[in-house]
Amino acid sequence: MDINYTNEQGNRRVRYGRRIVAGALLFGFLACGPVFGDSLYIVRQSFEVKNLPAGAREVRGWFWMPEDRPGQRVLEFRVVEAPDSLRITRDPVYGRSWLYAEGEAQAGRPLRIVTEFKVMREKLSGLADAARAGVLTEQDRRAFAAELRLDEKHMEVTPEIRKIANDLAGTEQNPVVQARKFFDYVIAKSDHYSKWGTAPQGKCWGSAMECLAGTGDCCTDQHALFIALCRARGIPCRLIYGSRLNLNNEGKDYDPGYRCWPKFYAPGLGWVPLDVSSGDTAGDRAAEWFGGLDDTRLEWAEGRDFDLEPRSKVRPDLVIRGWVEVDGKPHSDFSRVLNFKRVGTS
Repeated sequence: MDINYTNEQGNRRVRYGRRIVAGALLFGFLACGPVFGDSLYIVRQSFEVKNLPAGAREVRGWFWMPEDRPGQRVLEFRVVEAPDSLRITRDPVYGRSWLYAEGEAQAGRPLRIVTEFKVMREKLSGLADAARAGVLTEQDRRAFAAELRLDEKHMEVTPEIRKIANDLAGTEQNPVVQARKFFDYVIAKSDHYSKWGTAPQGKCWGSAMECLAGTGDCCTDQHALFIALCRARGIPCRLIYGSRLNLNNEGKDYDPGYRCWPKFYAPGLGWVPLDVSSGDTAGDRAAEWFGGLDDTRLEWAEGRDFDLEPRSKVRPDLVIRGWVEVDGKPHSDFSRVLNFKRVGTS
């Protein structure tokens, strides 16, 4: 399938053929029937690589893009501006799509990608129904072995974490009941930085042990500990990355940063979402975030220790917004600007 786009000035038309096979699937959403959800957004997102080192020769970049996910439906997607090398790739482990471009490093001509899309977000609630959950079987655990890794970086299941999980869960077999105990424990054990300031004080490595020690105050730290506790009990759990849309910034150019959240698997329910960090800051409404998510967030990516496609020279652990390499070395100086408009609710 060929995909065409014209930039806003109308003076450039680029034709993508089979280089953008994943894009054929994405644009196929346009032919779908009506979608019912809670909030509809029109979003413009741009990435730009800046301040290249002197003598740089090549720039490569992998960047977040939206996809159809539970609670999220991409209705329209178009590329507004991008180099000719742009293509949509999928990482082989998690199957998520990324915007990828490469090119010669040129002073005054930064690598820049601008996209616009329309996305429906649904408010999710009540998904952690313990009465409907079954007991995990060995077949379940074989199917989701990747989400049960005991040695994943910064989410290792140490003897200390295993003891905590066993002490909390005891003989309980229901994965929802166990996960709720871990959700409450992480909230009681840690504090998200937003409770007292605007910037984290910790390293934000997404470290279960940092969170356990009281020095990890990012959502990635809190959720790393939750995931490690789940895995210690044989409950598959995965890490999702997204961004929250601050309605006070509607119509403004800004970087909304990121928010991660986990999903655990329960037979009879499937993958159950939650947000420990939102629960931590919600006071007596914390339970709403166990099996529930708001409709003011976008989902972008999944996992860590990324095997990007095409292969990056350095394998990144966490990819926040994107990953850029200049002459094969990581380059952190790139900007991401998002502007959104909420055009409908139900």
